[in-house]
Amino acid sequence: MTKIMKRLCAVALIVLVCFTAWIVVRSAHSIANGSRIFSEVIAIRNAVPANATNLRTESSEASWVAGCSEVPGSRSGWTTDHVSVTFVDASSRATVIEKIDGVLRRQGWQRHDSKPSPSAGRLPHWTLNVMSAHVVQAWAFLVGPRTHHWYFSASWEPSGPIGQLCP
Repeated sequence: MTKIMKRLCAVALIVLVCFTAWIVVRSAHSIANGSRIFSEVIAIRNAVPANATNLRTESSEASWVAGCSEVPGSRSGWTTDHVSVTFVDASSRATVIEKIDGVLRRQGWQRHDSKPSPSAGRLPHWTLNVMSAHVVQAWAFLVGPRTHHWYFSASWEPSGPIGQLCP
């Protein structure tokens, strides 16, 4: 082999090793179907009753965050897909829950109401199987007694370490 051929082979080998390392590092910080799952999480907005007013939506898609050097024990990891919707609806609690439940069930959600404490009432709770290690979870409840203000949220936690953002 000539010197030029040896050098070309060495360069090709280095490029191959670098490309392989880039793929491995990149895939370690990715979520398979992450955008699809986020689109299912944010779709809870469609379940807000049509007559609701003062609608406000906040959302954040899961992302990889580096650990925070200012916080001892902090580590790199994933944030959570999260969507929260606040709204006002003067309909009865049962009517609002029925409307939300109907839309979520058509989207494939399962209802599993829960009672967080013995003295608390049952909270409407839904889950959606997104073919991941974790299901998407949604909750809807009135904010305060004798009010028509609702808080409706959904979240999904990716598999892997949970990241901690800097304060």
